[in-house]
Amino acid sequence: MDVPANLSKIAPWISKTTECMELRLVQPQLGHPDASEPVSYTVFEPTFTYPIFGEQEVVFGYKGLSIKISYTSGSLRIYPCIDYKQKYEPGSSSSATTAETPEGPDDVSNMLLDFLPKQDCFSNYDEFVRAVQEDAESFRPIGEKIHEYSRESSESGEEHFEIYRTSFTNEKFKKYHRRMQFFVLLLIEGSSYIEENDEKWEIYTVYKRQNTGGSTIYHFVGYCTTYPFFYWPECTRLRISQFLILPPYQKEGHGSELYQTIYSTCMLRNDVKELTVEDPSEDFADMRDRNDMRYLNTHNAFDKLVAPVSRKTMKELRQKFKLTDRQMQRCIEMYLLSRINPKQKEEYKAFRLQVKQRLYLFNLDALRDLDPEDRKDKLEQTFDNVIEDYHRLLEMI
Repeated sequence: MDVPANLSKIAPWISKTTECMELRLVQPQLGHPDASEPVSYTVFEPTFTYPIFGEQEVVFGYKGLSIKISYTSGSLRIYPCIDYKQKYEPGSSSSATTAETPEGPDDVSNMLLDFLPKQDCFSNYDEFVRAVQEDAESFRPIGEKIHEYSRESSESGEEHFEIYRTSFTNEKFKKYHRRMQFFVLLLIEGSSYIEENDEKWEIYTVYKRQNTGGSTIYHFVGYCTTYPFFYWPECTRLRISQFLILPPYQKEGHGSELYQTIYSTCMLRNDVKELTVEDPSEDFADMRDRNDMRYLNTHNAFDKLVAPVSRKTMKELRQKFKLTDRQMQRCIEMYLLSRINPKQKEEYKAFRLQVKQRLYLFNLDALRDLDPEDRKDKLEQTFDNVIEDYHRLLEMI
């Protein structure tokens, strides 16, 4: 909604959607036969809601508004529930109308359903609970399983996870993706839905596999979309587009496992010559840097490298390890920094010049208009910031 000028009068009827909305992953209540509820919830909040409710991320017309979007934890069938204590009624004594007051409350339900697959949404809670129990037994991930791994949990011991790859050529997955994609609007800034009629998209999904009572239950953890672009002369540049691990599973290494799987898959594919990333967030860039450095170190990419590293060597490494030119240069710079002794003046000078040359070329448009002295100071400041960030990243590796 657009916020009118008489905000103080209508403020009690305005709800901040990032605060009144929550997402729930719902699964059967396992191991608790006497539990009062047949299901259990894992709850988290959206980071953004402006794709649905507008730039201000508010709705008008309710007091005590509650928006709960529940998902079956594996199959992702949906139960949207909207509740409130009081609803605005134009003309009532408690809802005084002025020329700048909205005519009526926002239709929250329809605003949500514009982005959700209506045919997969329940309107009855009991039917949704039955779906939770049925889908726990019957749902299986769609696509080709390409990797599995384990993690230790303080609560349940060893937990098992699987990664699958598929595309929109699979009609069953296309329907599943319509349920899955809602998360990116709420958790990835600036994200939008991708075109499901484009069968070139490759989608990687992550699931937790839970073995209980002789049966296996799968829970959705996250996913990544990738798209192949032409790479001269007859090859592919694979671009990571959307990359999401749901909040309950973040900070547990699942993002790294997913990225490593995609990167390792690229390394095995003769058609893919480069892996790129579309507008990475700071957290994703950090994760990518750590994993690229570990992979390059493990495969002895930096053996015998000293500054200055020639363009020929950089090109050979970039082509061998299928990273972009900038990413490979940054990884080389981090490696050199980790090995260099600042007290060795000539060695450190060669390193500084190499990094500054890259920074100058990368920021050429911004630097070329500065006076020589200002340009020198700006480049020095940029260099110091880069080195500080490299030290931060090296401490994590």
